[in-house]
Amino acid sequence: MPPRKKPQEPAAVLPGQMPLPGMGDNSTVTDNDLIAENHKLEDLIKAAQAKFDEWAKPHKARIAEIEGQLRLRLTERGADSTKTDAGTAYFSNIMNTKVESVEKLFDFVADNWAEVGADAKISLPVGKVREHMDTHEGNPPPGMAVSYFRRLNIKRS
Repeated sequence: MPPRKKPQEPAAVLPGQMPLPGMGDNSTVTDNDLIAENHKLEDLIKAAQAKFDEWAKPHKARIAEIEGQLRLRLTERGADSTKTDAGTAYFSNIMNTKVESVEKLFDFVADNWAEVGADAKISLPVGKVREHMDTHEGNPPPGMAVSYFRRLNIKRS
C-alpha cells in the first residue's frame, strides 16, 4: 500500500490580496476584481520605484562623478586600467556593427562562404513573412520557421 500523502496547505495570501480561484472554481472573485487588484499592485510598485529612484538619484550622480574622475585619471596616464586593493577600473573597447548594404554583404558572404557562411544570418521582417504566408497557404518562406506565443496585456480603461 503506498504511503499516505500529507494534505496540501493552501498557499499563503498576503495582506490585502484575494485568494485566486482554482481551475473550475466558481469563486466570487470576478475578472474585474483581479484586474482591479492588478492595477492596485502596479500602482504600489510604481510608487515604491519612484521613492527608490528619488533616493538613488544622489548616489547615481556620485557614481557618475567617480567614473568621470577615473576616466580622466586613466586617460591622463595613458593607461587602460588601474588595479587597487578595492578593485579594478578598466576600459573596454566594444564594437557595434550595422548592415549598410544588404546586397554587398550578401555578395561578400556568398564569395566567402567557406569562411563566414556558417555564421551568416539573414532574416525577413514579420510583415513580409505574414504577406508570404497569406499567399502561400500559411507556409513561411523557404528556410524560415515561425512560432507563436500569447502575451496577456492588462491596460487601464
